Amino acid sequence: MPAWSNNDTPTSKPKFDVERQVRTTTRLNTANTTNAGNTVITLVYNDGAQNNVANVGVAVGQYLYFAAGLAGNGYPGFFASNNTVAAINGNNVVMAVAAFNITGPGTVIEFDTAINWNVPPANTYNQDTILITATRTANANNSIAPVGNLNAGWNYIRKKTNSDGTVRYLKETLVALANSTASNTSSGNTSFGSIVTGL
Repeated sequence: MPAWSNNDTPTSKPKFDVERQVRTTTRLNTANTTNAGNTVITLVYNDGAQNNVANVGVAVGQYLYFAAGLAGNGYPGFFASNNTVAAINGNNVVMAVAAFNITGPGTVIEFDTAINWNVPPANTYNQDTILITATRTANANNSIAPVGNLNAGWNYIRKKTNSDGTVRYLKETLVALANSTASNTSSGNTSFGSIVTGL
C-alpha cells in the first residue's frame, strides 16, 4: 500500500500520515462463532474481575476490523471501516451492522478510534485527495481552480489564500498510476469545488 516502495506487504501502512482517519486502540479474539445476521460478538478477555472489554479501551462508536463477513471496507489503523461498536455489555460487543458471513472463534478483531484533526487543512485532506484519470486531466475546470497540468493517479489539491488575498491552488501527486480508472464523476470533487469532470 505505501507509495514508491518495492517491498509492500498486505499489512503495510500508507506513508501519507495526514491521510489517516483512525488509529488502533486494541485487538481481541472472538470467543465463539458469529453467524450471518448476528450483531453481537463475544470476545475473549479476562481482567481478573469484571471481564469488561471497556476496561481495555473498547468504546461505543469505535470502528471494527476483522475477517471477511463483518466489515466490508476500511483499513485497520488507517481508513475507517463500515462497521462500528453500538453497545458494550461485559465481553459482548454489539455491532452497528450485522455480520453478513460466518466468523469462527479465535478471529482477531481490531478496534480503532477516529482521529480528529484540529488544524486546517488537515481536516479536509481526505476530501482534497482525488483520483485523476486521463479524461479528468483533459477536463480540468480551470475557472474554479487553475491547477495546471495534473498527473494521472491520486493527487492532493489545496486551495491557499495568501496574506494579500490572492488565491493559489497547490497540487501534489501522491501516487502516480499508469492506467487510472474512476467509476463516477463526483469523486473528482474537492472540499472547495468541482475541480475535474468526467471519468
